[in-house]
Amino acid sequence: MSTPTSDRPLGFWSATAAVVATMIGAGIFGATGGFAHELGSDGLVLLVWLACGLLALTGALSLGELGAMLPKSGGCYAYNRHLYGETAGYLSGVLSWLLAFVGALAYITLLLGHYVQFFLPDVPIVLTASTVIVLLTILHCVGLREGNWMNNAFTLFKVGVVLAFIIAGFSSPARVEPHLLIQAQGIFSSPFASAMISASFAYLGWETATWIAGDLKDPQRNLPRALITGTAFVTGLYILLNLVFLRAQSAATMEGSIDSIGLHAAGLLFTGNVSTWFNGMIIAVLLSTTSTILMVGSRILAAMAKDGQLPAALAKTTSREAPVNALRVQAFCTIAFVCAASSHGNADNILVLIGMPTTVIMGAAVAGVLILRRREPDTERPFRVPLYPLPPILFLALAIWMLVSTVQYKWQATIGSVILVTIIWALKPLLSKGGTIPHPSSHNKPS
Repeated sequence: MSTPTSDRPLGFWSATAAVVATMIGAGIFGATGGFAHELGSDGLVLLVWLACGLLALTGALSLGELGAMLPKSGGCYAYNRHLYGETAGYLSGVLSWLLAFVGALAYITLLLGHYVQFFLPDVPIVLTASTVIVLLTILHCVGLREGNWMNNAFTLFKVGVVLAFIIAGFSSPARVEPHLLIQAQGIFSSPFASAMISASFAYLGWETATWIAGDLKDPQRNLPRALITGTAFVTGLYILLNLVFLRAQSAATMEGSIDSIGLHAAGLLFTGNVSTWFNGMIIAVLLSTTSTILMVGSRILAAMAKDGQLPAALAKTTSREAPVNALRVQAFCTIAFVCAASSHGNADNILVLIGMPTTVIMGAAVAGVLILRRREPDTERPFRVPLYPLPPILFLALAIWMLVSTVQYKWQATIGSVILVTIIWALKPLLSKGGTIPHPSSHNKPS
């Protein structure tokens, strides 16, 4: 029997906090420095971040409709399973978990270890990353509510330090005044497309609330609101942060600032021991992101196990609703990723395979809004995409454009993605063996 939604532990603010916590990572403090010089225009830099925010918002509106129709945990896994069948659901769930959660966790915790070395230079990066994963996993094993309280506290602190950085940036005298005029031809250039691909990684996580919809109170109402509110809020923060960066240094002169334009801007705008303050801020940001991804990622495994797509043992939860086995497996796999990436000496290798499969999975789910409007016109839709069909069509058009650009500029990653999908597909009979198959009549019922 499904749990009444009023008895579920997570509300609107918790879902919104999960979106915000997952989206805001260290990427926003470094990505601009990687493409600003190529664009050579302050206005185009801001337009890149605004365009990526609009892309995420169109996706949030689209998944808001799907999530209100199918208010169950699992996000794109649940939607693609409903839309395209068991195999599509399996591939969506396993690839999302492996790449967008485990892979992202490994990258984030290795980055965290790098910043911790500023304070503790003798502590190996891998040790820091593994320790953080183990400790936070143990805390989430205590219970869902306890883990959620920790996430909310982390998120409030993270937003506080980011807002403090923004306020301090606008309170300090500008080194240069941003020039926001935009020449139309710059929008259709290859550097602009490449910049959007880079910036889009900083927006990953806007769909986070869909993965935990089964734990939300009144998900038909709270899920769309959380997706839209969280995405819009983070987009606003990103625009303000980039305005601070552009008050420190113009886009045309940002060459060489790719490692951390945030730290570089802080050094130009602020006085005192900037490095210590900035590194401490980044550690807080990364801890918050790690904690939220751990909580959400484990629920993908548990949801798939309940549906018979993974071993039934992964669906086990404690009396406090913590999926302990899924959390343990996730921690083990993440530490394995950490060690593998560290042995190659470059954590960025983890990101190579994330972009394309994730974009395809998200695109398939968003396309579901168009499909279900025709296939299930009479199904109740507590939330409907405003300005339909523009948001899902815009999302799909931009996603296809980004995929084509990735194939052109990083064909090796394309081959790697195809190989990875093939391997995961081949493992389906083994991974799904022993799953607990729900009764067919309950498959598409809201939880």
